[in-house]
Amino acid sequence: MISITQLAAVALILAPALAIRPREPRGSPHPYPTFNYGTAIGGVLDLPEPTGAPTLVNRGKALDAPFLTVKVLNSFGQRLPISYNSNQGSPTIVGNPGAGTLAISQETAIAIPRDFAGAIFIGQIYDPANSKIEVSFSSPQGYRPGLDVSYVDGYSVPITCSCGGRVVTGCNTALFQTGRTCPRQGPDDRLLCHNPKKTVDNGPADPFFQPCQGAAYTYPNDHGANAFGYCDSGDIRCCVGINCPSNPKQYSKRDLQELYGYANETEIPAGFA
Repeated sequence: MISITQLAAVALILAPALAIRPREPRGSPHPYPTFNYGTAIGGVLDLPEPTGAPTLVNRGKALDAPFLTVKVLNSFGQRLPISYNSNQGSPTIVGNPGAGTLAISQETAIAIPRDFAGAIFIGQIYDPANSKIEVSFSSPQGYRPGLDVSYVDGYSVPITCSCGGRVVTGCNTALFQTGRTCPRQGPDDRLLCHNPKKTVDNGPADPFFQPCQGAAYTYPNDHGANAFGYCDSGDIRCCVGINCPSNPKQYSKRDLQELYGYANETEIPAGFA
């Protein structure tokens, strides 16, 4: 059991990283919005563990730690709004940081307490349909981290997450730069694309989201993106931007050449890593 004193100490240690509340970006009626959001069915917020995650050496080891640290790096090239939410009945992130802004090249450390299940929203505006990192630290079989990148509600920025130095979920493709048409854009052109397959459990992905199918959640049962149990080292680092490490599960340029009929790789738009 974690004492109040222990949590207070953790909050003090992480205070510089969690203090990310500069001026409010546009798109939010108040600085600390609370979102109602959809989750990837079978994702890390929907235990028990599904199949389809990659094979890594640390699988099966529970963490003996009072909290889990998730680091998020902004490599997008501009300031990005970041906000948080937790499932009903779940504790909040240590320090309850609310919403804020990640500066260019800033990395923030987010302390996830035991029994947490929730999401980190990142985009160019505040919106519940932003790209998100879903995180859990629960104990069906000892405390183990759960992790996935989800574009089920929508896509705003590319995100990949690594555990132990290897990408396990997410997709760094800049979907707005692929030549595919967003089926339902948000209020600000090219800042947010709502996912029409949000309620289509078994997909397949919409053509706009298809380059990331199986790497990030592009429909509710897109389980290739689920990395539950593969981050048992506790070393979780997420990166936002096209220059972040790519996921071997996302579509390669050769895949795209065959899928979309490009004559050669030079015809493939710049959005593909």
